[in-house]
Amino acid sequence: MSKVVLTGSLRILILQALVTMVVTVGFLGVYGFSVDSKSALIGGIIALIPSCFYVWRSSRANSKDPRNLVKAHYRAESGKLAITAVMFGAAFTQLDPIAALPLFATYVATLSSYWVALLLKS
Repeated sequence: MSKVVLTGSLRILILQALVTMVVTVGFLGVYGFSVDSKSALIGGIIALIPSCFYVWRSSRANSKDPRNLVKAHYRAESGKLAITAVMFGAAFTQLDPIAALPLFATYVATLSSYWVALLLKS
């Protein structure tokens, strides 16, 4: 993967990390150190870690063949979805208590930052 694309991907990951921190700090400001704040942080982490995996996995494609590049991105996306599912499953079965609304709010906000970055870039 070219240096330009990788740099853009890292910018998006940094933006996602910043959104996670801002939303979590917002919950901390409103609710203090509570289940809501913890859940908000977990929601951001559930969005951020699979995105990091996607960037890492897709950046390993060194082929010039478009088919191989597409396969690499499909593999990266499949892994990202699997990691996301496992992390959501673990959050709701292994972490107790958990607040669904802050978790999903931060998750959606973190993922939305990718689309906002694309809109701002164009």
